[in-house]
Amino acid sequence: MAEQTIHRAVSADGTEVTGRVHGNGPPLVLLPAGPGDSETSWQFVVPHLRERFTCYLMNTRGRGLSASNPDRSPERLVEDIEAFVDSIGQPVGLVEWASFVGAALALPTASRMSSVAAVATYEPIVLESASEDDAARADALFARVGELAGEGRVAEAARTFVETWTEYGFYTDEDSAGGATLKFWSASAKAIPSFLDELHQAHEARGPSPASPSELAKTKVPVLILQGARTHALHRDGVRHVADHVASPVVREIPGAGHYGPHNQAAAVADELVRFFSEVLT
Repeated sequence: MAEQTIHRAVSADGTEVTGRVHGNGPPLVLLPAGPGDSETSWQFVVPHLRERFTCYLMNTRGRGLSASNPDRSPERLVEDIEAFVDSIGQPVGLVEWASFVGAALALPTASRMSSVAAVATYEPIVLESASEDDAARADALFARVGELAGEGRVAEAARTFVETWTEYGFYTDEDSAGGATLKFWSASAKAIPSFLDELHQAHEARGPSPASPSELAKTKVPVLILQGARTHALHRDGVRHVADHVASPVVREIPGAGHYGPHNQAAAVADELVRFFSEVLT
C-alpha cells in the first residue's frame, strides 16, 4: 500500500498516536491485531476499501510510528483511540480484528464516544467465554511465549505461538495457507514483549473486563461481527459472546475462511465491511 499521509493525535496522558491514511470517503479507523501494527494487520483489506473510504491505519501506543509508554492498560489504549477518533472531527467507523486485550478495544470506545457511528470486529477473542480446556491451553502457551520473549528469543516466541496455536486447532489449514500466520507473527516478533505486557496489564486491571456482559451492553451502535466459516470453536465462542450482549449485532460468515480471513480472504472481508459501513456512515 502506498503511503499518502500520517495522521497524528495526542492521547490524554500526552502520548502521541499515529496512523497512515489511505483513500477517500467516510472515515474508517482500523485498529491493530495481536502483536502486529495496523499496517501489517490490514495490508490486504485496505486496497479493497480505499476507493470508498478514508482508511486510518491507527496504532495505539508502542506500535507502528506511535510513541511508546509503559502504561499499556486497557484504559490508556481506549484513550489512545478516543483521542485519535476525536482528532478526525467527524463520525467514524471502527474496525478491529481479534484483540486479546479485554476481547476488544473498539467496543468500549464506541460506548464512550458519540462520534463512533458503528463498529466491525473480525472474530473477537474472549477467553472468558472459551471452554476450560481451550482457555487453559491459551494461558499455558502465553506463559511459554512470555518466557522466550523475556530471554530475547522473539523469533522463536513467534514460531512457538504459531506452531502451538495450530497444533491446538485454533489456526486452521485455511489460516496457514501461504504461510499467512507465520508471516504475520514473524513480522511482529519485536513487538511481542509489548503485546504480552498489554495482556498482563489487562489481566491486572481493576473493574469489569471490557468483554463482560455488563460492559458489552453499553455498546448501542450497530456492530458487525465477522467470522470465518471454517474457524475454530474458540473463535466462534467469542463471536457468540459479543453477539449475545451488544445491543445491535449483525453476524456475517466469510465462506472458506478461518481466523486469518483478513489476510487469506481479504476481498470477501472487505465486501462485508463496505456493505455494512455504506449503510451506517453518511
